[in-house]
Amino acid sequence: ELRMPEGKGPFPLAVLYHGGCWAGMGGTANLAALASFLAANGVATWSPSYREIGSGGGWPNTFADWAQGLGYVKTLARDYPLDLSRITVMGHSAGVTPVMWLATGDKGDDVVTGELPRVNAAVAIDGPLRIGDFVGADEMICGAPVIATMMGGTPAEQSARYAMLDPLANKPLVGKLLVVDGALPDPDPAMLEGLRAQGIAVAVIRVSQDQHFNMLVPGTKDFAAIGPSLLDIATAR
Repeated sequence: ELRMPEGKGPFPLAVLYHGGCWAGMGGTANLAALASFLAANGVATWSPSYREIGSGGGWPNTFADWAQGLGYVKTLARDYPLDLSRITVMGHSAGVTPVMWLATGDKGDDVVTGELPRVNAAVAIDGPLRIGDFVGADEMICGAPVIATMMGGTPAEQSARYAMLDPLANKPLVGKLLVVDGALPDPDPAMLEGLRAQGIAVAVIRVSQDQHFNMLVPGTKDFAAIGPSLLDIATAR
C-alpha cells in the first residue's frame, strides 16, 4: 500500500512493516491509520505485506519478502516523487524484526540478492529489538513457540541466523533509532546502551504498558506521545 502526500515532492519515505507474531495475526490494516497520518504530514508511506508462518513463510521466505518490500521502492520511485535519500523503516510488534534487520549491513547473501536502498533511520514500535530475547516469551505472547518455527530452529541450532538478527553483533547502519516501549517486555537497557555505543542516537518513548495498539491510532494519548517524534525522524535530512 502506497500513500503519497499532496504536493510535488520529492517526499521522504517511511517503509512500514506490520506485526502479527510472525504468524498472520496482523496485517497492513493495522498500520493504515499511522500511514495516513504520515502521508497527511508530508511523509510518503509504503506498507508491504509478506509471507508468514502458515502462509509459506519462515526462513528464508519471510526474510526475502521483507527485503523485496524495501527493494521495491526503487521501482516506485520511477513513477512517484520519492526521496530515496531519506528512508525510514518503521515496524510494530513482530514488524520490528525486519526493521532492525533491514537497517544492518549483513543481510545474508543467501536471502538478499542485489543492493537494497540505504536506510537512514529506524522506528521500533513495541517489539523485540533482538528476536532471540523473545524465545520462550513468544509462547506466552503469541500462544505458540513461533520464533523457532520462523527461524528454522532454536538459537542453538541456528546460531548464525540469530546472530544476523542481533543488532549488537550485526550493526544497524542508521543514525537514529526511536524505540516505543509499550505492552511487550521492556527493551533491555544493556541493548540500548550497546546501540548507543555504536554511535546510534537512540531515543525511547514509554507509553501505556497495558496497550499494544493504541500508539498506532491518531487521537489516542499514546499516539500523541509519539506522533511528533515519528515525523521528526522521518523528515530529518
